Amino acid sequence: MNAACPYALYLGRLAPNSQRSIASQLNSIADLLRWPEKKREMMYHKIDFQQASHIKALLIANGWSARSINRAMTAIRSIVGVAVMSGMAPEMQLVQLRAISKVSHGAHDGKPLSVKQVQTLFAHLKQNTSVLGIRNYAVLATLLGTGLRRSELVALLLQDYVAGSALIVRKGKGNKSRTVHLPEWTHDALNEWIVLRGKHKGYLFHRVARGGSIKHDTHLSSCAVYSLIRKSLSAIGIEGVSPHDLRRTFITRLLEQNVDLNTVRQMAGHADISTTIMYDKRSEKVMQQAASLLSYKL
Repeated sequence: MNAACPYALYLGRLAPNSQRSIASQLNSIADLLRWPEKKREMMYHKIDFQQASHIKALLIANGWSARSINRAMTAIRSIVGVAVMSGMAPEMQLVQLRAISKVSHGAHDGKPLSVKQVQTLFAHLKQNTSVLGIRNYAVLATLLGTGLRRSELVALLLQDYVAGSALIVRKGKGNKSRTVHLPEWTHDALNEWIVLRGKHKGYLFHRVARGGSIKHDTHLSSCAVYSLIRKSLSAIGIEGVSPHDLRRTFITRLLEQNVDLNTVRQMAGHADISTTIMYDKRSEKVMQQAASLLSYKL
């Protein structure tokens, strides 16, 4: 990475966890735009009003949440801002980018998967018994069984797995740590992957090369997880689902099973219960059922 480029200067001001998350988002955007990997770091600060508007529309079309889109657009504006201060971009470019409106949260309310869709997804993944298939099954089982953010998943180390019990998230949002307890089907999937992975120190999830060799020196990237989720869901006919929708699925399913809101908040790693409420995507039918249970024994 060129330390003098606006992209690097901007990331350098962020906390380590935010650096990984923002870099992953920007890489995903560059992938959508088919930018060459070796040149993309010097391309972000050249984004103008027309291209930024195109990026915003592209992210909406690809099912990104409003929160993720707004965060990505803020990062782009900030990189251009660094370029302006460094004399590498005109000030008018930044002024024009600031004119692009935020995406309202109603523009993409999220699409939690139904129980039937989750069952179909795992039935599809189970068919692939290769090393890659077993790893992919474990990744999806971990996301849907714990509600972890992508950045939290890819930062997990082997030592963070308490066999048959829990995962220790050491690099959560805001650099907060927490213990995430596992349902039996998730730790079964993890155990099957770890038998293949071996006891090598390092990241829990690694890249698997063609032919099935596990690359212990390369951890699974957030961008790769994004691609895995989209491809796996597309294969069973589900389009337009963002990776964060798996987190919505986890939270919504817990609430559907009558787990109290504060417990769900703790399991999701939310500091504020109002954030958890935003993830609640239970249907109108649930409220109808709740109303039917209300009785004063009149």
